[in-house]
Amino acid sequence: MRAMSGLAALEIELLTRRPLDRRSATERQRDIRDGFPGKPAVASRRLLPAHDEGIDLRVGWLDHAGHAHWEFARSYSGSSGDHFLGTSGPTCRAVFRFPPTFDQMSLVLAWPEIGFPETVITMPLPDRATVERVTASIWQAPLAVHAVPDGLTHHADGGHDSPAIETGVNVAAPRVLHRRDHSAAVVLTRLTATNSVLSMELLSIAKGDSADAINAQVFHSPRPIPGALDDPAQIRARGPGASVAVVQGHEAFWIRSSDGSASGGDQSFSCLGEFTLNRPHDDLLDLIVAWPLAGLHAVRVRIPLK
Repeated sequence: MRAMSGLAALEIELLTRRPLDRRSATERQRDIRDGFPGKPAVASRRLLPAHDEGIDLRVGWLDHAGHAHWEFARSYSGSSGDHFLGTSGPTCRAVFRFPPTFDQMSLVLAWPEIGFPETVITMPLPDRATVERVTASIWQAPLAVHAVPDGLTHHADGGHDSPAIETGVNVAAPRVLHRRDHSAAVVLTRLTATNSVLSMELLSIAKGDSADAINAQVFHSPRPIPGALDDPAQIRARGPGASVAVVQGHEAFWIRSSDGSASGGDQSFSCLGEFTLNRPHDDLLDLIVAWPLAGLHAVRVRIPLK
C-alpha cells in the first residue's frame, strides 16, 4: 500500500486479503466434522526458522549475504471479513519498519500455514542523496494554505463504501496540510485513487500541553451524542484527529472518518484517520482541513492529483 524511505528508517505498509469463505454456518460445521477437506498444504520453510511465533503474514528483508531478518509489525489491524453473502474476506493491515535502505531492497514475504510460499521481491528505492534532498521535518516542511471563503453552505457527506485500495494507485505525495508552531500538525500520508474514488489517510500529531488537552478530551470524555455525525459542525469538532471537508462550488461536504486509531501519552498524541471521497473531475482536490481540539482553525488546501 505504501513505502516511505527516510534517513532513519524505511517504513512499509502492507495489506493482505484472503478469499471470502462463502460456506454457511451449517456447511462449515459439516466440513469441520469431516476433517476440513480442501485445506491447503503448508508451504516449506527455507528462510523462516523451523518454528516461530507468527500466525499471519511474515515480513522480512535479506542482507547482502542472503540472510533473512524478520520484523514484527509496529501497528496492526484486521477484520474477519463480511458475512458469507458479502464481498470481502479476512483482511489484515500492518506497518513494518526496516533499517534505512537505499537503491533497492529484497523484501521477503511468507505465510506457510495457508500455503503461501516464501517469496523475495526486489524493490527499487530512491538513493540516499535523493532521500536527503527531499526529507523535511513536519515542523519545517512548506505549507500551502488559503483562507476558507465566506458564504459556504456546510453539509455532512453522504458517505461511501471503502474501496479496495490495493487495486489503486497513489496520486499525491505526502505533505503537511496544516500546522501550528511546534505543537500540532496534520499530514497527508496517503492518497490513493481507485477508479473514481479516493482513499485518503491523515496523520494528526500533537505535542506538549496541546497533546495533554486532547488526551483528556478524547480518552476521558463522554460518548458522542447519537445523531451527531449527521451534523457537519459536530463532524468538524468532535475529533479525535483532524476533520476534512470537500469544497464543491459554494458548498462544503464534511466527511466522516471510515477507519482510524488514536494513541496518547505524556505530552504526546497521534491519530491516524482514513477518509473516502469522490475523485474530482478536474483532478484538483479542494479541501477544508481543521482540528479544533488542537487549536487548528479551518484552512483551505488544494492538492493537484497525478
